[in-house]
Amino acid sequence: MAKNNWKIAKKAIEEYDNIFIFHHVRPDGDCLGSQFGLRELIKSNYPSKNVFVFGDNGGIYPFMKWDFDKFEDVDKKYFKNSLGVVVDANNSERIQFAQYILDKNFTKMLRIDHHPVDPDIKYDYEWEDAAYAAAGEQVAYIAMNAKWVISDDAAKYLYLAINTDSGRFNYEYVQKRTFDVMSYLHSAPNFKVWDINLPLSYRDERKVRFAAYVLLNYKKIGKVLYFHVTKKIQKKFNLNENEANDVNILANIGDCKVWVFFIDQKEGWIRARVRSNSVWINDICAKHKPGGGHEVAAGATIHSKDEMKQILRELDEKVNEYEKQNK
Repeated sequence: MAKNNWKIAKKAIEEYDNIFIFHHVRPDGDCLGSQFGLRELIKSNYPSKNVFVFGDNGGIYPFMKWDFDKFEDVDKKYFKNSLGVVVDANNSERIQFAQYILDKNFTKMLRIDHHPVDPDIKYDYEWEDAAYAAAGEQVAYIAMNAKWVISDDAAKYLYLAINTDSGRFNYEYVQKRTFDVMSYLHSAPNFKVWDINLPLSYRDERKVRFAAYVLLNYKKIGKVLYFHVTKKIQKKFNLNENEANDVNILANIGDCKVWVFFIDQKEGWIRARVRSNSVWINDICAKHKPGGGHEVAAGATIHSKDEMKQILRELDEKVNEYEKQNK
């Protein structure tokens, strides 16, 4: 069930002079596009407001401009009458530079998110709605309903967000509203989807070889497919942990219901990316903290090979339960 609607976000943005926007750790196209798209919308429609964005792009989508601000360079006068905004995230452990929020630097806090999670941060304004394909769709929906002017840059950022988090409009949550929003993005003077689709379509030769290797070497438990991207494999294909995370290489192969990537992290733990085409898996991911996410697209934190085996058993059991209930 949704928490509030787009109007609460618009109200919050209009009430404060200084706006600070955050995204989640291990950034993706949605959190980055939502963050920068919202910045551009505010700059175009409320030019007297000051807008700052914190984080980094983790080396992804280099064809976009990611001009982040540095917290230490921001004059403390901007913390007065300020609004901190979190897009596409919820809990402090999921927010990059969350300490700036936990230290209560901002007058009020706003969250715009499509993840159905109860956060550990007290937000003064909150619009959560899991029926949206992307947080970028939510931000664009605000713009559409508020009749905000949309610049070419804002349209590009928000299209990147919607395109990537909807699996190029393939996922279940894509609906008429998604395409209404897409139509609105085209009110920007010179926006064309081709400007984003073309660079998104370029294929890194390292990743092509990596994908071929995964398809030849994945493993299976029941109807759960999985692959462990070890540090050795990352080195073999000259990919870092963020570049070697495309779990959907394993999507919808044969009769599989769930597919998983386990990715070794430089800190020593293992990141699990879990996807499904039918079975809800976010409750299982939530057990392996920090973890959780959408019903059929979630993540978990794994601390040993034994825990890796454990989550695979749990996923296999969940698939079996699902199939018994849906005979």
